[in-house]
Amino acid sequence: MVKFYFDLNSYDEQEVSNDIKKIKVIDRKKLQDAIDTFQKELDWRQMWSVDDAQERLDDGWWFYIIERDDKYIGWGWFDTSQKKFCNLYVHKDYRADGYGKDLVYVRLNECKNQNIKKVWMEVNDWNTPIQKIGQEIGWTPKIHYTFWTGGYDSTFYVINSLLEGKVVQPIYIDDTKRHGGYHENSLVFRRDGNENKYPRKSTNIELERMEWLRERIYENIPNTKELFLPLWVIEKPIAEDEEISKFVEKYNEWIPEPVYKNKYGKGQWLEAQADIVLRFQKQFGLKIDYPIERIDGEWYEIFDCAISDGKFDSEKLPKEYSDVKIWENFNYPIRHLSKEEELEIAKQKGFDKLLYYTWTCWYPKDDEPCNECKMCKERIIECRSIGDTT
Repeated sequence: MVKFYFDLNSYDEQEVSNDIKKIKVIDRKKLQDAIDTFQKELDWRQMWSVDDAQERLDDGWWFYIIERDDKYIGWGWFDTSQKKFCNLYVHKDYRADGYGKDLVYVRLNECKNQNIKKVWMEVNDWNTPIQKIGQEIGWTPKIHYTFWTGGYDSTFYVINSLLEGKVVQPIYIDDTKRHGGYHENSLVFRRDGNENKYPRKSTNIELERMEWLRERIYENIPNTKELFLPLWVIEKPIAEDEEISKFVEKYNEWIPEPVYKNKYGKGQWLEAQADIVLRFQKQFGLKIDYPIERIDGEWYEIFDCAISDGKFDSEKLPKEYSDVKIWENFNYPIRHLSKEEELEIAKQKGFDKLLYYTWTCWYPKDDEPCNECKMCKERIIECRSIGDTT
């Protein structure tokens, strides 16, 4: 659970849909039908009943419902005794209509009118749609969604963020699962001609390393159990997107002639995993921190001119690479740092030893780094076994 807070002192009332009404008398049949529909979709064990709803109303709770076509298709509660927002829901067929935000606004409007200064809510770690609405409206704390693989750069960013007091939601895309798109193209083989291809062979090791690193982080950095949210593992197929897959195919590392060449005239390609990363962001609509470091003369330098303080401004892209704006919904917080600079910062802050236990290799041999793949060759420090505490 994540606790969020909202200060109403500077809040201005917002217009909301006329389909949302505050009710004091429940239509029991409509509510039961809506609860049944909710449970078919989500099967939530903590779901309240019609009788529970009546008890809440008797206790002075506020209850807002969305009614369409003579049916309840969404709701939101406010616990007046605790000043707490509870149980926001919109039927899946109506979520694109903006009702989610309106259910938040209608309760904030009422709180403002009742001179309530501060409200709060608890949101499950997995409930990213509600987290997203809260973030967009201005609830605090801000959640930093970031990809984490247990690798050198992503682990550096995670630990450094926690030390800065940030709430971190780590995301891991399990690419051993079938996510479709260009990621599964039969031509996706490494250019050097060996048998390695996606999916990577390191998934189990990465998951093990992340679990081990999390425990070490808890031990060494105060208050991180509250700041460091549980790992969100993406196993269900990511929605297909033809535009994204065609973009990745254009710049992909397995095409014979690269579209982009660096300042040294050397061909640079985009890794196929970019397809699922981009499609994931689009599907969930989250602003994600993408912890990629600075490496001289690599593909990502195309958009370096468009990055300032980790933010992406697509208007600054060269015209010939205007399609790279597809990456604009990410932040790039460590793009200005080299691996060596990351290590120096880690030493200054006292967590450099943990970086030795990060995992980089995509194609391990007998659970050891292959020392041959691109990721192994870019590593600057040894990769220690988690059983080795030297």
